[in-house]
Amino acid sequence: MIEGSIKKSIIMFSTSILGMALGFLVSIFNSQILGEESFGEFKFIETAARFIVSIVTVGFFISLTRLVAMNKDESKEKKYIALFITIFGLVSIVGMLLYFIFVFINPYLFENKLNSSIWKYFFIVAAIIGAIAIQELLKGLHKITTLAIIGVLPLFLYLTCSYLLNKYVPLDIDWVLFLTYGISLIIVLGTFALLKPDFGYDKSLRTELLLENKTNGQPIYFGSLAGKATTHIAGFSIAYYLDTTQVGFFMLALTVCGPMLAIPSILGTVFFKHFVNMSSIPSKVYIFSILGTLCALLIFYSLIDYAILTFYKEAFLPVADIAKYTIIGFVFHGYGDLFNRFLGAKGKGVLLRNAAFWVGAVNILGYTILVKYFNINGAILTKVFASFIYLIIMLSYYLKFIKKQNV
Repeated sequence: MIEGSIKKSIIMFSTSILGMALGFLVSIFNSQILGEESFGEFKFIETAARFIVSIVTVGFFISLTRLVAMNKDESKEKKYIALFITIFGLVSIVGMLLYFIFVFINPYLFENKLNSSIWKYFFIVAAIIGAIAIQELLKGLHKITTLAIIGVLPLFLYLTCSYLLNKYVPLDIDWVLFLTYGISLIIVLGTFALLKPDFGYDKSLRTELLLENKTNGQPIYFGSLAGKATTHIAGFSIAYYLDTTQVGFFMLALTVCGPMLAIPSILGTVFFKHFVNMSSIPSKVYIFSILGTLCALLIFYSLIDYAILTFYKEAFLPVADIAKYTIIGFVFHGYGDLFNRFLGAKGKGVLLRNAAFWVGAVNILGYTILVKYFNINGAILTKVFASFIYLIIMLSYYLKFIKKQNV
């Protein structure tokens, strides 16, 4: 079982590296065709949409993922998939309505060139929700190969289509957003269809979901609201105190760092279904994640300056300096995610919520106060410190859990 999961971890890691390369090419392409100002506006719109998504999910996807992972009745599997799709549709409607509210209040809160015409990007909320839903579902079903493909296919198709189209039509922010999230939404809907859901109504599944959501999903949701939603404050505060160009620099740095050190998180995803029945995280998982992280760090620091200077415009040079520090935060957060996945598989949603509350408090204070007085450096410091706090708390919860198991 462990050997099979390690092989799947290698598949996920390999596609993560491919995804990193494709994401890097996408960011280069977008920055080249948009320029630093429009690129910043593009990232600001993404920030608003992702903030809305973090509000509306209410923990149902997390709850369903655990139910699917524990399920041993094949006849119920298709009904769970249908339930995923139903909730995806309902949550998307709520999210898009909130996006229209954002469009209305944007001119009153932020000084940017975006106007009410950004209403036409409302569908990106559904695309982001769909991407989260399908990833959670595939994790629960333990379809790791499909999950790996889903991680890179949208990037590959976007890069191919936008590159070819740009030869005939100059691409602007409209094209970038429509292509990026249009392709993503089509892939999500297509994957749902290929999983052949059974929409036959089953009251028992609804009862299971509501119970699981009350005891596990909802606490994790409130924690996510505190932990993940508050990370999006960075985009809003940087736009408010500085400008959307700086938003673009900071978000691009996070994009560059994100795929590089997702190794512990990937292992947590691969082993999620197995964690349900394990008493602790296997030692092979630690060894693989530490070695992979050290190799990735070495490559990152060796190439980041050269990469930014070679592939981006000179105006994007600040991204390299930001990334050199924020990458440390990603290391901390990646290992925190590993312990998070284990405790999540055990149904310890309350612990995950409590950890996220601490992270949320750091994010709120840091992204409001530190950004105001220390500009972009305040955002960097907040990212690193919040991730460190997350790792320490998750590790302490994990150690306490396994200690109780061994008593």
